[in-house]
Amino acid sequence: MSDPDRLAGVTQLSAWVARDAGHDVGPVGGSSDDDDADAAEPVDEESARSIALRALGRKAASRRELDRTLERRDVEPEVRAAVLDRLEGEGLVDDAQLARDTAERLRERKHMGERGIAAELRKRGLDPDELDDADRDDELQRAIDAAAERRRRLGSLDDETAERRLAGWLQRRGFLGGTVRIAIERTRVRGPRFR
Repeated sequence: MSDPDRLAGVTQLSAWVARDAGHDVGPVGGSSDDDDADAAEPVDEESARSIALRALGRKAASRRELDRTLERRDVEPEVRAAVLDRLEGEGLVDDAQLARDTAERLRERKHMGERGIAAELRKRGLDPDELDDADRDDELQRAIDAAAERRRRLGSLDDETAERRLAGWLQRRGFLGGTVRIAIERTRVRGPRFR
């Protein structure tokens, strides 16, 4: 592709982005009375849908997150509701599935307990009750695995300090006190330690 062709493509893309964002592509400079009129003009449903789709293109979002995105763009409440209902009907917004996917990611990658997962879901506007009841043995095993991995990083500390820090770390991850205590006991180093 030649340089003029690339420049033409960039120019077209810039014009499309500016038009899509609602900016006038006219001459650069001072403002006119038309700018004030455009600022007060309400966002129509198709424009609001485009905003929501761009947000979904960046990352999966809950209905509440998309509603906030549209609200920040000054979309009227009834238009927001219509757009979000339409996206749900098309299957592009599914809070129940997003809650399950997020919970699974937090369990596997972040080694989080169910209480911590529920808090993260609530932050995103998702209902933790959408999840199946967690298996307590599975949560205990996750806590033990996370404690063992974290304990290796705390190897230079004395046992008391390491266990205190480990307990705090596990609690911040959302594990309950009894689970934390068992995980610490099961990962405790037995026998002599050499430094």
